[in-house]
Amino acid sequence: MSVNFQWTQEQSSDNLAPMPDRQNFPAIFATYARRHLFNAASAAILGLLAWLFVHYIDFASYFDHGEPNMASRSWRVVQGLPAYMPSDAPDFLLTVYGPLPYLWNGFWLSLFGGSIAASKLGGILAAIVTLAAFAHHVWHRFGAPWLAPGMALLGAGMLMSTPYAFWTRADPITLMIASLGLAASAQFGRSGKAWWAAPLALGLAAGLAMNVKAHGFLFLAPLALGFAARRWLLAWPLAAFSAIAAWYLPFLHPSFPLDLYLGGLSKVVGVRGIEPDLLLYALKRMLPFLAPLLLLPLAWKKLERNERLYALGYGLCVLIGLYPASVAGSAWYQLVPFLPIWADLCLRLGRAALPASPKRLTGALLLLILIPLFLGWPAQRRMHKYMNERSWMSEAKAEILDVLARHPGQKVEMGFGRDVAETYRTTFLKPILAFAGHPTTFDGWSDMEAAFIGLPPSAARRERLVGCQSDLWLIPAGEPPFTMPSVFLGQDFLFSYRQAFLESYEAKEKGRFFDVWGCRGG
Repeated sequence: MSVNFQWTQEQSSDNLAPMPDRQNFPAIFATYARRHLFNAASAAILGLLAWLFVHYIDFASYFDHGEPNMASRSWRVVQGLPAYMPSDAPDFLLTVYGPLPYLWNGFWLSLFGGSIAASKLGGILAAIVTLAAFAHHVWHRFGAPWLAPGMALLGAGMLMSTPYAFWTRADPITLMIASLGLAASAQFGRSGKAWWAAPLALGLAAGLAMNVKAHGFLFLAPLALGFAARRWLLAWPLAAFSAIAAWYLPFLHPSFPLDLYLGGLSKVVGVRGIEPDLLLYALKRMLPFLAPLLLLPLAWKKLERNERLYALGYGLCVLIGLYPASVAGSAWYQLVPFLPIWADLCLRLGRAALPASPKRLTGALLLLILIPLFLGWPAQRRMHKYMNERSWMSEAKAEILDVLARHPGQKVEMGFGRDVAETYRTTFLKPILAFAGHPTTFDGWSDMEAAFIGLPPSAARRERLVGCQSDLWLIPAGEPPFTMPSVFLGQDFLFSYRQAFLESYEAKEKGRFFDVWGCRGG
């Protein structure tokens, strides 16, 4: 059924409607082999994702130094403490994230208590909601027979994005919002729904995505052309207004002063530039995201105007997404939240391009599934290798707990040593200290970023060191304290703090993973 789309008509903005498929079984699934091929692929892919989730929760530590940062700061929010602070505060955190990641992860920590395993639930549950929302979208927009290939597509994309689609950072949350925004916009953009429903839903989703990351609207912008174009002169201002409201609302929480967030964001954005190596790698990883657009010329005549603009808008947004994926300190994973629209376009353009050729459509969909699976296989191997080779992290965790048990009533902090490649990763266990009520004034990710953009060392933090306000420090075993270079150009970003630390502290105990430093003369 084809509907002549007009920008001001009260018509559905999604003209590849599923109703014919529900009444007449699609030819692509007419044979037993094809039908169960997609069922088997979907089950295998989702099963592998579930296994990754369990393996990640069971791992005693994290993959990246941004993850303990997220866990510790989310715990601060649970305790009613500020997440954003002035740059001269001793526990200042430089971040480009809005409040929502800390609120989301903090919610699960408040339910299950402070632990490394509980801190990972936010990312994993966001990934599960992503899958569930997309399944709802496919079921209602394309029909039940398309559920298996749809879930295989999105699941393969998430496997390609291992571990970014479920780790303890902001990316899984943006991915979840993008999937929810797609499902809601498509559902409310159907014929018979109020004209304002889709733009309102889209605007709320875009605002929440921007509250996670300032450029979060990119991952939902194509939906304005695909599902929220009826009465667009009214719909798009409504979407913009609701986006602003949704973006602002989390800042009403007392842990998130808006002025401090905007000040930190402007400092980071003003300094970061595109790194040629990162840009080249992002260009390579961008190619599978553009793969469904290869079907656009074949599908063009069968698509309505809004669908064409939806596909073209998606391609433009992916290209714009190269900028945040290429700046210093970032990577291609900034493109991951495009996955729900990518999977939707794989189905949408495939059905339109090859409606009368079940074999070719089957081949096209399988190819679109296999490309991310092939690209994701090395990432999954690296993840397994990383966790297996660092199974000793559970022993390092036990050593930290032993220090806390032997020194009750004393404040214990995590410091740095010299190595930035391997033993630095033992400091990723610092949320254990935060969950036990100990201070966390140093953060590798934040401190490296702050030094990179030119922020001076915190005088208040130096005073804490000189005044020996933390009784004990855990330093990676056998390494001189606070001599670690920054990942940005090898800066000696801890020089000022190292001087103050050595004036006030001396080595007290030696362990397998950590040396314990305490106040001189104490």
